[in-house]
Amino acid sequence: MIVRVALDVPLPKLFDYRAEDATRADIGCRVLVPFGKKRLVGLIVELATESEVPASRLRAAERILREVAPLRREWMELAKFCSHYYQRPLGEVVAAALPSRLRSARPIPDAPRDYALTPAGADALAAIPSRHRRLRALLSRLAKGRASASELAAQARGGRNLLRRSIETGWIASIEPERSEPRFVHAHELTSEQRQAIGILRGGLEKFRVSLLFGVTGSGKTEIYLQLTAEVLARSKQVLILVPEIALTPALEAAFRDRFPGACIVTQTSAMAELERVRGWLLAHSGRADIVLGTRLAVFAPLPRLGLVVVDEEQDASFKQREGVRYSARDLAITRGQ
Repeated sequence: MIVRVALDVPLPKLFDYRAEDATRADIGCRVLVPFGKKRLVGLIVELATESEVPASRLRAAERILREVAPLRREWMELAKFCSHYYQRPLGEVVAAALPSRLRSARPIPDAPRDYALTPAGADALAAIPSRHRRLRALLSRLAKGRASASELAAQARGGRNLLRRSIETGWIASIEPERSEPRFVHAHELTSEQRQAIGILRGGLEKFRVSLLFGVTGSGKTEIYLQLTAEVLARSKQVLILVPEIALTPALEAAFRDRFPGACIVTQTSAMAELERVRGWLLAHSGRADIVLGTRLAVFAPLPRLGLVVVDEEQDASFKQREGVRYSARDLAITRGQ
């Protein structure tokens, strides 16, 4: 089988590689391939049985990186549209859209996990001598209920090493974090203008429609976003909120966390630490994130259940990427909704 790969190089073409274990399920997966004297990570875009490259020159892919589920067809179509409309190679668009960790073959950080005491661990806790204070403190905490890795790490000095050793001995097991259903906390009575706007915008939640919400600063547009988000989450859909500047995300995130306790809310901006950004990206990709907030690069967040896109202050020039792969996040947001 031949895989056709988009690579981050300034050439408007896909590159063919042999991959005997490739299947159609691998379309959208990352793949590690040789390119000249380098090794690059690209994205599998197509499969083929024949290639214009002579068999004697066709190189083999080193490894299909299946640690992350393949990107869905809708995401691939968005990347192809961006490539065609803005006249940039598809590989460059994909590289600009993915977190830096996913553009390499380095290990992907695990999704956040909780930890629980096993029956063997409960038996061990009763028998551990008192001189092993740190281990007893760790197991005693879990005897009260599940906990996250960060909470256990703070429990005692060397908590992460104790956790790792206790997992290896079978005293502690990793489990999926508890998933709370998002709740919407009503804040105050809506104005007549807000109620009218929500009534009009509500009609566009079931099908594609672009609406312009006009209001001066402080007129209550954020409250309308919150109300519409509540309706979308109630339908088990995801929400994408784009803002023009990084400085605006903390206050908006605080507002959404305050009004949606239990919701999984992630942020995507260029100022985030590498691991923090890729963990948020993975939560969005897996469908576990309910709400994604971010600047223009968040328009590429993979959201399998997308139900609402909000571009706040859509007239702001900051939504235009002017370096590298140039694009308008506002225009791509409209394309995503179609």
